[in-house]
Amino acid sequence: MASMTAIAILYFLASSTHAFTCASEQFTLSEAYKAADSIIVALITECQVEVSSDPYASGGDDCSFISLEVLKDSAPVRDHGGVASSSGCGLSVHVGSQYLLFLDSVNQPMAPSASLGGAYYMSRQTVQYLRILRDFRNGHVSDLAEPWMYEESRGYCSIKQSIKGQQISFSRRMPDAPSEPEPVWTHETINGETVHRATVPLVDDENRIPVGAADIVAFGEVPDRNVDALFLSVSLQDTSPAAVRRARISVGDRTWSLNRMEANLLLRAGAGVHNSIEYWTAGETAEQILEALVQPSEIVVSATIVSSQEAFGRPDVFPPEETASQLSGSTSDYVGPIPLSESADSSAMPNVRAAHSYRIEEEAPEPVLRLVSRSTQLSGVIKSFHACYAE
Repeated sequence: MASMTAIAILYFLASSTHAFTCASEQFTLSEAYKAADSIIVALITECQVEVSSDPYASGGDDCSFISLEVLKDSAPVRDHGGVASSSGCGLSVHVGSQYLLFLDSVNQPMAPSASLGGAYYMSRQTVQYLRILRDFRNGHVSDLAEPWMYEESRGYCSIKQSIKGQQISFSRRMPDAPSEPEPVWTHETINGETVHRATVPLVDDENRIPVGAADIVAFGEVPDRNVDALFLSVSLQDTSPAAVRRARISVGDRTWSLNRMEANLLLRAGAGVHNSIEYWTAGETAEQILEALVQPSEIVVSATIVSSQEAFGRPDVFPPEETASQLSGSTSDYVGPIPLSESADSSAMPNVRAAHSYRIEEEAPEPVLRLVSRSTQLSGVIKSFHACYAE
């Protein structure tokens, strides 16, 4: 069984969890660029109401803005000044602050618009969007691939690319990270498939007090790895209960298989339960994938429902190659589940099971979960990532 420390598992879970205060429309930078009539860097000059009447909004209403920089011009060209208001699930506008605004044809900010200040994730991502839009406008890059974000947390360094709520993440333990106790794994066989289970305590990082536990389930023969090895995880918004899926990642013309891991986070009273499913690999395989991504390349991750025979009797078998070829027409702008072709035999759909109860699903999920992206922006963080875990 893989030699995974408790801290590695918890980082694996945290790396794929995105915290938002409210639900928002999911988009890629490329999609937002196409939808906007114009894109500008704006400065808020005054607000008729300094504090919004919306109790969930932090900022003013009827706030005038002027354009400081045009990243995508309208056709025909026009003045890009206008008025914006704060919203509990959107912009929070303040006099003197700057914003990246995606404008419609009447200069009203669209959903992707966000502040260029602050240290939280969305602000950091918006700053990266600004950098990419400038490079695209100036001809330094030919596509609007999503940024890779670098961070250090819990004794690990990581680089992550988020695509419409899905995520690819590489992480590695820092040399001076404190040691953590190994989880105790139990093993069981269900319908011929090896399942590994462990319960990991969840501890508040600041106060070092217990806040719950994570029930971890790893499927298949997971290879041993060094705790200091590179770790790759992919989140495809595949939540429990889920179908049995076999996943793989392709970079250019090379393909690698991914392992599957599920987790139930049982939090303290009143905090609820969070379920997650990740696809991952580590060590030499993860190193090969990262090396392949250094050159700007297309990335394709697919997790396909497999039959009981493939899932339990032959774990090395993927669905027929013709299934993949039917799906190869998707563009890098599309991310999400792709249905079977109209010619597919629906009677051949396999039974599916829940992640922990192993019961049959009443309604079959999408047969394929698919993520398509590019590694164009990886060069901006790869040096920092390598330096983080260097001796």
